[in-house]
Amino acid sequence: MARTACNAGGGRSLRRLAWAAWLGIAAPVLAAPAPEPPALRAVAEAGRDLQVDDERLPAASIALLRQALDRLRGAQAPADAERSLRRGLVQNRLLAREVETGLPEGVRHDLDARTEDEVERLLRQVYGPRVDEGGEAFRLPGDRLDQAALRALLASPAGILRLDSQRLEPDQRQRAAAVEALAWHFPGRPRQAVDLLTVYEREDVQGRAELQQGNVDYLDTRALAFLRRAWLQERLAREGVGDAAQAGLRRLVRDKLVRLEYLRQLGLAEEMHHRSEALDAAARQVSEADARAYYQRHAGRYRNVARVEAAHLRLADQASADRVYAELQAGLAFDEAVRRHSLADDRQLEPPGDLGTVQALDPGLDLLRKAALIQRAGSVSQPMRIGDAFEIVQVRRREDRQLPLEDPSVRDEVNRAVAREQLAAQLQARLDGRLAQARVDGL
Repeated sequence: MARTACNAGGGRSLRRLAWAAWLGIAAPVLAAPAPEPPALRAVAEAGRDLQVDDERLPAASIALLRQALDRLRGAQAPADAERSLRRGLVQNRLLAREVETGLPEGVRHDLDARTEDEVERLLRQVYGPRVDEGGEAFRLPGDRLDQAALRALLASPAGILRLDSQRLEPDQRQRAAAVEALAWHFPGRPRQAVDLLTVYEREDVQGRAELQQGNVDYLDTRALAFLRRAWLQERLAREGVGDAAQAGLRRLVRDKLVRLEYLRQLGLAEEMHHRSEALDAAARQVSEADARAYYQRHAGRYRNVARVEAAHLRLADQASADRVYAELQAGLAFDEAVRRHSLADDRQLEPPGDLGTVQALDPGLDLLRKAALIQRAGSVSQPMRIGDAFEIVQVRRREDRQLPLEDPSVRDEVNRAVAREQLAAQLQARLDGRLAQARVDGL
């Protein structure tokens, strides 16, 4: 089978399209905890608002986002970072206007919760990981649901068969909305509370299952998340980041999530277990000429092992294997290590431990020889347990073969890669066109 090239050809375009997959990837480890700079500085240095037709994206919101991205980047921002960011934000807004209502219902349902989660992560980058601590002091006492009551409110009614067992009936929704999961009162502010229905609807499948099973501790934990979020917003407001700036940041984050989800629907976002109908349809339309041109440009991606010449060293246990492997790493020749330490009879061969030529198409290969086929030429493997022994494998020589375009797996990958390039180019042209037509001030 051809080596997977899930992002072949489209990688650079996709990185430009997804202008900042700022929290969709793992954040780099910071050298020290984030300091807690005053929010007022971000607001004061914010610059100009962005105006997109009749909508305003507050400068303070953009400044908060920029500070968080700078910390995630972990390096000095390029000179044109501000303009590039603002241009991306405008494109996100224009695209979100156009496509959000067409996203699947389940995706749109989850956008609120995903937006709040990512906003919190961004703000922790700017203000520090403990910015939302202290809110529990303002929790109000109240009656706590017991397991039976929680299950009675949320579990599927007996005798009713339905495809979605987590969908609440209208009367269940009404009762759940009337139950306070948690209440709090900040000084100088009205009393606030989160109801059971809101908590339930913000949960994913696993979370809803916990609640339907009557897990009251889980309910308390999830309700406390709403209190911490409210306290975070309260602290920011007291420091000068008002409701408009916070709402603007949520708008920017939501637009980004809509854009990434739309890329996913098109098949332009890397995802191992998701097949995009749009990408599949586009791949079926790829011409022979386009497929062959792409294959010729990237022929090196479509090579696979044909055969290797290899040897092995067999040891009784992990400790022995680790010790011998350390000797090999320190410079001991593999042949000499086999002669000294291997338990296999083939240590007497020349070269010692020889496995001969291992053919990739041999249907009778054992695990030891299959392990040799996945190694590079000139490499020595780490110890691996095979059967009752530990093996170290050396590959002396490797020959690869070019997989032809006519190979079904190769043609499928090539067609999808070409389609991904074409869809990415079409989307970029569409975004550029929308930007050219919009009335934008603040770039």
